[in-house]
Amino acid sequence: MKICVFGAASKTIDEKYLTAAEELGESLAKRGHNLVFGAGSTGLMGASARGFKKGGATIHGVVPEFFRGELSDFVNWDCDELSLTKTMRERKALMEKLADAFVITPGGVGTFEEFFEVLTLKQLGQHRKPIAILNVDGYYDPLINAIEYSIEKDFIKPECRALYKCFTDYEELAHYIENDDMQGLNVSDFK
Repeated sequence: MKICVFGAASKTIDEKYLTAAEELGESLAKRGHNLVFGAGSTGLMGASARGFKKGGATIHGVVPEFFRGELSDFVNWDCDELSLTKTMRERKALMEKLADAFVITPGGVGTFEEFFEVLTLKQLGQHRKPIAILNVDGYYDPLINAIEYSIEKDFIKPECRALYKCFTDYEELAHYIENDDMQGLNVSDFK
């Protein structure tokens, strides 16, 4: 499978998050999976890529052409395959198309946006690809609580919990993305 990993590119992230992303990448690579990602050389994107490479996988980076300028230091130009896009929207669309599953590692605004886009597309029946959240040290607890609050207030149907799953264990995460069937639900169950 090609696993799309979304995560922060920041250079100031606590080491525990970097370690987790690298270990997860290596674990998934050793199971025969390859990486699709935003071609970042820093932060959790860079750590994930290092882990996948350490585990023997190929890495496919997708990055907008404008990163060649002032943002060039943030790009891993040595990916096994590198796709250049014109815009961030095209970047995300290509990663979504190439991926067989999505893993959300800790991140900021961009990562949240990527998570909610693939989640929304799945809810609308545009894909059935697994979405796994790596919840390092409870990082995503507040976000999951917000989703649960929206369920409680009837803005989101409870069945939408089947669209994604949170993990702290790499093996359990891998098993989920390799076997997810959305509990047999279809698009009408989420509306």
